[in-house]
Amino acid sequence: MHISVDDARKLAETYLTESGMSETDASIIADILLEAELRGRKTHGFIRLPGIKSRYEQGERTDIRVDKEAGQCVRVDGGNQSGYLVAYRAMEIAIERSKQNGAGIIGVYNTSHCGMAGYYVDMARKADIIGLLFADCLPRITPEGGTEAVLGTNPIAVGIPSNTVPILFDMSTAAITNGDLLVAIREGGTIAEGIAFDSAGEPTTDADAALKGSVRPFGGHKGFGLALITQILAGALVNAATIPDPGTNYGLLIIAIDPTSFVPLTQFKTEVDKLVASIKENRRETGVTEILIPGERAYRQREAYLVDGIHLDDTLVDQLT
Repeated sequence: MHISVDDARKLAETYLTESGMSETDASIIADILLEAELRGRKTHGFIRLPGIKSRYEQGERTDIRVDKEAGQCVRVDGGNQSGYLVAYRAMEIAIERSKQNGAGIIGVYNTSHCGMAGYYVDMARKADIIGLLFADCLPRITPEGGTEAVLGTNPIAVGIPSNTVPILFDMSTAAITNGDLLVAIREGGTIAEGIAFDSAGEPTTDADAALKGSVRPFGGHKGFGLALITQILAGALVNAATIPDPGTNYGLLIIAIDPTSFVPLTQFKTEVDKLVASIKENRRETGVTEILIPGERAYRQREAYLVDGIHLDDTLVDQLT
């Protein structure tokens, strides 16, 4: 189904408010999901709404609050609130602290899945602040050489201000994310060989079996190392569960750095732009028409979708309606 951006936003906000969520909270979550759709990341878009609604209707919640401070380090108790809301508020605090003190380091615990990690570091980038985010979640990734899930998909995201291309790096440390599996299941397809195991530890190309089993880290031992480090930084370090149960006590480590702590902002952006230009002018492989910077494709897609609207799966729209 083709739908305008305004209608898509209204659909998501209404769905969430009808579930009992406040208009303010519904607006924040809807914007994060809509941004995922606009940037071509359906895996983190409206397909997540039923799960957000289900979790909201379960369990007790308290207010998001700062419960410990030590210099530039701040610990936030997420109050078992939606990870989308907690990550949004934590990044607001990080940006505020970085403007006051040069940097803000925010550790978050007692929350859940926060969706597209790139959204939050982009908040920092838009404020001329460097943003970094590490997140842990329920076990999905095997160690290199293993077949049982012990690490989360553990995304890492970085946003860097510049004068030209928005630099936005957002990656999962898994060979395939839960969102990719959900999309594959909805579309009735299979997944590539060699990246997932079923619940018995046998290799599988069935998306549903992989969702019930485990997936490999991306890039072999390198992805495993990044997933492990992220699990520690966004788990043990911040008072979150080191190996969390589904949807329970996930953690985040959010870092915001004001470039002016080191150099004038104009100088920083100019040097970043020089590097981007050098990359763009690099001699290209045969058949390559352009070298893209992380985040560039997504922002181009976003500009097009803002004008033309987005496509949503008919079944999903019917379910939300």
